Amino acid sequence: MNFWRYEVSERIEIAAPVQKVYTLASDPSIVPQYVSEVLRIDILERESDTRAVVRSHLKIAGLTVSFRYRYHYRRPTNYSGVQEGRRLLRGYFSFRFNESNNATSVIHTEGLISAIPLLAPVAGFIYYRLLSRGGLRDELGQLKSLVEAGN
Repeated sequence: MNFWRYEVSERIEIAAPVQKVYTLASDPSIVPQYVSEVLRIDILERESDTRAVVRSHLKIAGLTVSFRYRYHYRRPTNYSGVQEGRRLLRGYFSFRFNESNNATSVIHTEGLISAIPLLAPVAGFIYYRLLSRGGLRDELGQLKSLVEAGN
């Protein structure tokens, strides 16, 4: 089956060890502090140290919507998730963490995927370019401020 995709990505350097950056970035109680559209994340099931099922409550275009995600953790280098139970259009995200010289490079990617031709590119353009106010750059900037303020 062919899939259509829309993806955005940003990168930032944070002046902190990778373990600290990873711990804050992947903590469901901290995420709403650096991602403005996330109201809260409820952990539904911890399947293992590397997997969890969660419900994310998001503010999208003035509405509150909830989506079920499967999260994957690979401490301290990767944290990612993909929406579950959605047939037409599914969202996903990924954080990659690399440490060098006591700083951490964070690459954050988000996107939409669909088997329906053009649905993901059109929906992705609308969401990431028109509705998402500051986008990933602002999210990473907020994460950087949060991490570095605790140093």
